[in-house]
Amino acid sequence: MSLTSEQRANTIREFRENMRLLGLTAEQIGRDFGVSGETIENIIDLHSGVLEYPWIVRGYLLDKATAAGVTPVPFTALRGDPHDYWFLDDRVIDANRLD
Repeated sequence: MSLTSEQRANTIREFRENMRLLGLTAEQIGRDFGVSGETIENIIDLHSGVLEYPWIVRGYLLDKATAAGVTPVPFTALRGDPHDYWFLDDRVIDANRLD
């Protein structure tokens, strides 16, 4: 499955707005996952090549928002439970790791 140009642009914007809302940088997120900030930038710019990685970062941001008591900017294309999407690998999502 692929996103339209508009959905891609909106998703990238939503990632960036949530990071700004939470005061997080790509480097900080990368440290939490044990990867570089550049890897996080590639994921949030939807260039990672792994469909599950944006979902993992999305879950991370939503968890951080909940912990901070902040209402996140809704994700319009990455919505719902990623386990409900047949084209995503549940094992990758559940491992909650970025390589």
